[in-house]
Amino acid sequence: MHTVDFARARCLPALAGSSDAAHDALLILHGDTAVLLMRLSGYIQRTRALGDIKLPAHDIDAIGDAIDGGADLETILKRRTPVLTPRMLLGLWRANARLKAHAARLQALADRRRDQSQSQIPWALLWHTVYAHQLPVLERAEDLCPPGQAAEHRRRDAVKAAVGLWDACQALAKREAQLSIDLCTEDPALAEAFGDHVDTVTLADVPAHRWLAVRRGEKMGALVLSFEFPRDELLAQVVARGAELSAVAAGREAGPLLDALIMPDLERWALTLKDDEARVQALRSAGTAYLNLLSAPRPPYALVAGVWVPKKGGQLAVAVATRDGHLVHEGKGHPGTEPVAAIEKIIGGQPVEAVVLPSECDNDELLRTLVGGFGEMPVLQVDPKAMKAALKALEEEVAPAVGSALVLARRAVRPLKSWGQFDPVALGLAEYQQDLDEDELRTSLEEIRSLVQAGVRPEDLARSSGAGAASPKLRMPQKPLNPMIKTVDDLRPGMEVNGIVTNITQFGAFLNIGLAHEGLVHVSELADHFVNDPNEVVRVGQQVEARVLGVDRGRRRISLSLRTEATREMPPTPEGDALGKSVRLDDIPGRGRGDAAKRKSGFGGAGPRQPVTGANRAQALADLERLFKK
Repeated sequence: MHTVDFARARCLPALAGSSDAAHDALLILHGDTAVLLMRLSGYIQRTRALGDIKLPAHDIDAIGDAIDGGADLETILKRRTPVLTPRMLLGLWRANARLKAHAARLQALADRRRDQSQSQIPWALLWHTVYAHQLPVLERAEDLCPPGQAAEHRRRDAVKAAVGLWDACQALAKREAQLSIDLCTEDPALAEAFGDHVDTVTLADVPAHRWLAVRRGEKMGALVLSFEFPRDELLAQVVARGAELSAVAAGREAGPLLDALIMPDLERWALTLKDDEARVQALRSAGTAYLNLLSAPRPPYALVAGVWVPKKGGQLAVAVATRDGHLVHEGKGHPGTEPVAAIEKIIGGQPVEAVVLPSECDNDELLRTLVGGFGEMPVLQVDPKAMKAALKALEEEVAPAVGSALVLARRAVRPLKSWGQFDPVALGLAEYQQDLDEDELRTSLEEIRSLVQAGVRPEDLARSSGAGAASPKLRMPQKPLNPMIKTVDDLRPGMEVNGIVTNITQFGAFLNIGLAHEGLVHVSELADHFVNDPNEVVRVGQQVEARVLGVDRGRRRISLSLRTEATREMPPTPEGDALGKSVRLDDIPGRGRGDAAKRKSGFGGAGPRQPVTGANRAQALADLERLFKK
């Protein structure tokens, strides 16, 4: 068997009448070698890579052929239609990459068996697999029932049944296997860092972020993992397939067959598949954060002033930039006791329409003073990530002291160009990024950048609501949502209002209630129960009934709740009320920060939120009530 150069191979329909040829395969002719290759449509159907969405096979294969012909992702995205949405095209692009990776695995397996003088596995059997974890059991079944031991059609059916048995056992292990996590270190620092993870739990109940922490603890020698698999249920799967497996069983009872066919690497693949699940979740979260950074709406200001907040004792830096990012004025100065006045003095007579501040810095007290000190002047906040890399690109344009302020201004007015100019891995957007493959992370984020460069917006990637349906578009009602509410002054705490979800972020959801300014439902107010991900309870375009918690008229902020009145005193989350926080540029509708805003806990990663006490919540509500009385 020779390695196939797919670009030079000739593709012919699979041979009619052959029991080995499936409708979703091609016969690849490369010199004197014939190899059966799965088409993208067949792979999509078998892996359900698009979920319940159904597309014509010829449309899928046309996309696959275009990719194989050298088309990049931006070119593929130009094929989008009301049916072929950007989300589907991205799914096809990634599925095609997985298909080619699996073809390479099959070729490597065939080459290895040839080099080791083992019997060759027919390509029809090799392509009965679609995942890497199915290959070891395929080989074991082939070795337990080599050619000539039984009628060929019965032998092949038995090998296929062995793969089906593996899939069923793997699903059982994922759903019901018990995982014991024990501490195995005497190092006090490691014991403190990973002690909270000691537990006995069902494998399926370990969330992705915790699994990454557990696996890191195992690699560092702090934790040891052990499995207990549901053997009776696994044996029942073997018995249920007894007739189909007879050729492979060769007289073995169910127990010995289970031990020979399934158990040798069930634990290894249970760990690997859980790793893959956590890795995919981390990549997805990083991609969402990157998408929100790149596709942020440009604010409608002709001139903005970026302000870099120094460490204590340092100088403020100000860079005034146009909407196109051109620097028109710069300056530095000590904040003194009146930092806002100091900034206004540096700005001078420039007709600045908004101030841009970092979302975080080493001088929290000064940052809070500046956020609330500009009166009616809009204050935008942007993420200061990867500032060193950004400054390096500006070293010939402006002095480093002012460069940070210019970076902030440009990120506000030209987010795609500013964020997309350097390696996305340097942004540190992925949770437990050091545990991920850097090349895989870079590829995933570069795909996101291609999406944005092709004009795809976050809302274009919303999940489809049905088979073959396009991404749902936000529809506003023809009639006013709240006819009796004309301005923010008409709102009162406790008032019931109708709203439509316009944007979902990590910290909550924005609602259109028929006013110029949208209301925010903080994640702690989305439901009566604890909500880890706002997408679990609301979706963009959903119409809801909300209760007004409060209105900050000075800052034009509306705080809403979807919780029932009976549970108002129950505190599901700790992140406080939305009121009193500065408006971040990331908080503008369409600017969700994704995982970039997750709180840190544990050993170097983001963890689940912990509830606040009822006393703290009661105090916060009392303070809010006093604010409205004023």
